[in-house]
Amino acid sequence: MSTRSNKVIEGRKALTSTMFVVFALSPLPSNYLFIAYGLTSLPIMFLAVPFFIGRILSYGFWVTAASALGDRLNLDWFESSSYVGLYFVMSQLLLVPVIYGFTRVDWHAALAERSFRLLDKSH
Repeated sequence: MSTRSNKVIEGRKALTSTMFVVFALSPLPSNYLFIAYGLTSLPIMFLAVPFFIGRILSYGFWVTAASALGDRLNLDWFESSSYVGLYFVMSQLLLVPVIYGFTRVDWHAALAERSFRLLDKSH
């Protein structure tokens, strides 16, 4: 993506963040959003914060709605409310930095030169 596109996106931060939240609220798969965002040189937090706010809201809604419907239908064989608990939130908060760190490793240096280093921010 060109620098001009990055400037347009950065110039409309409120609109862009709102669109990321709306996208995260939709049932569309998120991998396309992250692939497209990866083609820019913008910081990941510009996408991650609104995206995870949207996903937490949408997943929380659907789990709560399904749990309420299950209770109404008297489906006692499965406890669904535990998925919105502390374990779920903590696992997401811990795994996202791990994935980010995985993408910052200079894998060429690690495999070919057997040395560990991180990529600079320009990659």
